[in-house]
Amino acid sequence: MIEARARSPLDRVADALTLLTVALLFGVSAMTLSALGVAYDQAGGSFLQKFHPATYMASLALAVRFIARANPFYWLARQAVRFPGATYFVATWIVMIVFAAVAQKAPISPIIDTFLCSVAFLVLYADADERTRATMRIALHAFMFVNACIGIVEFVTHWRLTPYVAAGKIILHDYRSTALLGHPLVNAAVGAAYVLMLLYGADRAVGWGLRLVLVGVQLASFVTFGGRTAIVLSVVLGAPRLVRPGLEILAGRRFDMRAALVAALSAPALLAALVLLAQRGTFDGLVERFADDKGSADARLLIFRLFDYFSLDELLFGPDQQRLASIQNTLGIEYGIESSWFGFLFGYGAFMTLFFLVAFAALMWELWRRSRPGAWALFLYILVQLSSAAGISVKSLVFDQFVVLLLAFFCDWPREQRAPAPARHALRLVSGRA
Repeated sequence: MIEARARSPLDRVADALTLLTVALLFGVSAMTLSALGVAYDQAGGSFLQKFHPATYMASLALAVRFIARANPFYWLARQAVRFPGATYFVATWIVMIVFAAVAQKAPISPIIDTFLCSVAFLVLYADADERTRATMRIALHAFMFVNACIGIVEFVTHWRLTPYVAAGKIILHDYRSTALLGHPLVNAAVGAAYVLMLLYGADRAVGWGLRLVLVGVQLASFVTFGGRTAIVLSVVLGAPRLVRPGLEILAGRRFDMRAALVAALSAPALLAALVLLAQRGTFDGLVERFADDKGSADARLLIFRLFDYFSLDELLFGPDQQRLASIQNTLGIEYGIESSWFGFLFGYGAFMTLFFLVAFAALMWELWRRSRPGAWALFLYILVQLSSAAGISVKSLVFDQFVVLLLAFFCDWPREQRAPAPARHALRLVSGRA
């Protein structure tokens, strides 16, 4: 954090822009942009429309933070010392962008949008003052709560805040909600990450009563978003956190009788509500998604057939992207390769993918070393999510959103140092001592 005496009015501007970046990152989805007529992830439109507003805002916030320093280039060089893993990632990331533009003749907006906000936020949040950080945490809690409530309302009323658009087509037959984050699976993925953070102690200012309410609302919204991977991972990874206190109580640990009384009275009511909702068919859509994945598993198996269509050279250095898209359509996986790692392999080739994975591991280490105990569940969660979906190999904000939640809720940062006392006060003490 920048010391109080070193902060300038421009730093307050940078902090405000950081808050605005987060608001745009979470509040303006690809579907919102599509509804506004912006060709963000669709064919057509200008080059500038292909970048998310949060990307522009994060870049502006970094620029303001840069010029706010008395010696901006020294500050820039210091970032390599503060964030060595992120610095290595950025260097590799820039090479990937150049490779995509020059060698692959592919759009560069996906790889820029997918990572810029997360890397920028690492610096912006580290230099933000405590007031900005507290405001951001409150805003993120409020957003996740409101987003889940909107998803539930959409599910009950069959009304959508924004049209459900995929690959430029309006989807009418899907029951799942889109809420503020857009795609149902994005809502589920971000919501599950938030649930795990709450369970493992995110934001120590939040008491367990409010924490359970926030978790409960998110769990209810999972029914409306239908993310199977997110649901399973949140249950599997969240269970150890809940089972351990129960075992300690059975072993003789003291517990709050009021909490036990509330739990004893709430459990039958909750069970009755679940039975009633099940009888009314509330969970039918979710159960059907688990019973019939509509070819999702087959699409993942078809990925391995792609190897038959390309030579060794193409696999090493990256195949022609138009030919790849044509083969995907032929095989019936036109909605994308549902694995980030295979997506990078077929998008950039084995050599560049290997370099990128090392750099990505360095970035994850940068985040890991700042995280609190219990972060293993969060990192395992995001790695499994990225392995089972297109994730970071296509234009997506999921990783950026995960990093923002992680840094805001689950990382420890040094507190702001107060400015020294006025010089005349120090002189008065000296004179009094004399």
